[in-house]
Amino acid sequence: MPNIRIIAIFAVIVIAAVAGLAWPFLSTMKLGYIMEPVQASQWHMGKGSEYTPEMTYQVTLNQTTFLADMKFLPVSQGTQQLLVKINPGSSEIDQTVPIGLVYDFVDVSVPSKPYFDILDQSVFSMRDYATESKYLAKDAEWGDLFIGANAEKLKVTDSGKMSFKFGSENAYLLSYRIGAKMNKIWIVDNLPLPVKAEIYDPDGNLQYSYELVSLKAPSTPGLIS
Repeated sequence: MPNIRIIAIFAVIVIAAVAGLAWPFLSTMKLGYIMEPVQASQWHMGKGSEYTPEMTYQVTLNQTTFLADMKFLPVSQGTQQLLVKINPGSSEIDQTVPIGLVYDFVDVSVPSKPYFDILDQSVFSMRDYATESKYLAKDAEWGDLFIGANAEKLKVTDSGKMSFKFGSENAYLLSYRIGAKMNKIWIVDNLPLPVKAEIYDPDGNLQYSYELVSLKAPSTPGLIS
């Protein structure tokens, strides 16, 4: 009987020691699971472009407002192109450009360049944070923004069915604070570009905004409108 008792005590000590050694690894695994919502969908710039949606935006930067109709063309010889029709209120400007990983369009015509510069700063600016897949889940962090001496995190703060000018869809709201203003960007899964944004400067002035006002995406899966 004493030997059995000694063996039992020794076994308890061994189990406790193993648990103590394993705990840092187990706790790290648990935290990693919480911080990375592996069951959630992921999004990146260009996701869903293979379904060739046509997306029309109203874009405003400073004192310039215009409509930009962007149609993703079928992939041909391994390359996909974007047909952009810009309507600044006068004559329409058409430009077809190849789509690169970072949505950086440099070889554009002289008439369309000022508008592509605005698109570069607005609708295409999410390339700075989402050329790689990011989780679409509440509290998922998408990156750090450095505004002066302050660092802010861009993260998903809301999700659900939301109303836009083009219709109602399940969407994800990303936001970060600058001064007294919350900067907001809305994402719809399987659409290759954000559908809306309101971005302010540190003084609280609207820097730019855009919103998807018309969508033609009959082949895109998961849309509800």
